[in-house]
Amino acid sequence: MNNNSKSPITNWLILIMLGLFPNLLLAQQNTVKFNLLPLVSKTFAFEYEREIKPKMTVNASIAFRGKSSVPFKDRLENLIDDDKILQDATLSHFTFTPEFRFYTSRGSEGARGFYIGPFIKYGKYNIQSNYEFEVEGEAPENIPLDLDIKTWSAGFVIGSQFKLAKSVFMDFRILGPHYGRSNISLVGKKTLTPEEQETLREELDGIGGDVIDVETEVNGEGASAKAKGPWAGIRVGLSIGYRF
Repeated sequence: MNNNSKSPITNWLILIMLGLFPNLLLAQQNTVKFNLLPLVSKTFAFEYEREIKPKMTVNASIAFRGKSSVPFKDRLENLIDDDKILQDATLSHFTFTPEFRFYTSRGSEGARGFYIGPFIKYGKYNIQSNYEFEVEGEAPENIPLDLDIKTWSAGFVIGSQFKLAKSVFMDFRILGPHYGRSNISLVGKKTLTPEEQETLREELDGIGGDVIDVETEVNGEGASAKAKGPWAGIRVGLSIGYRF
């Protein structure tokens, strides 16, 4: 698949944003928000919302996580066969999510009450770890792995925003499913013997399948893999904001 291609949903969102750009410059209501839920995974998420028309806003979210141990490691170890790969694993990521919101509640002014709207999401994730493999008759070896994942997806969000105090608001993003594509790059650098190359080649050939297209390469300097496939997720949030 061409990495530069865009889904029809993405194209429509870009056209709508360009059409509403003059309104963005003239609008007066602004809200800055901090999402509390991502803190459980050491992620900091900030949002900015601007009213462009009555009951219509643009909301942009930025989230980032510094390089640190994989969250919920104990639970993940029960889900994968080789839990040793999680022992030294670290995760970092950055996401950017613009969305349109249409507020539907009657009797409320501006960006208050129940809302619905489309969004697109870009994500960049990095995982670093050590992978243990073993050539028959020899001691186990470790190869350092560097995994990069880049994603584009589109979805639809529903939620509710309500007033707590004069200028303080709470934004409850109830559900935001999204679906798209991902590009995955895996690199492991290590001097390998012919026997080690053959072992790694067999193990890499076992990944992927009908859904994910994987290309692998193993030589004396290490191993690498590239893959393309689907990407899906669900956005939820509980943000506290200040309106000005």
